[in-house]
Amino acid sequence: MDLQLPSFPILLISLFLFVFSFVKILQRSSKTIKSSSKLPPGPWKLPIIGNLHQLLGSLPHHALRDLARKYGPLMYLRIGQVPTLIVSSPDSAKE
Repeated sequence: MDLQLPSFPILLISLFLFVFSFVKILQRSSKTIKSSSKLPPGPWKLPIIGNLHQLLGSLPHHALRDLARKYGPLMYLRIGQVPTLIVSSPDSAKE
């Protein structure tokens, strides 16, 4: 079986696209860290899916209950790319 290696320009373009994507992800995450300083606490997020991975394991309302026990009645989640403020107590909702 003959194995052909990609040519140098293809490798160079692939490397450039990888580095460019990595830098853009870092810039986006650093902006959200700076802008989220006034937001309520919340769990750590993954780049594209946000906090969806934390809601998939069990029933969503059980996962939200467990997160509220850890982070308080007012917490910030990212559902995919959508920023979401979760209010899990009537007293916090009145404020």
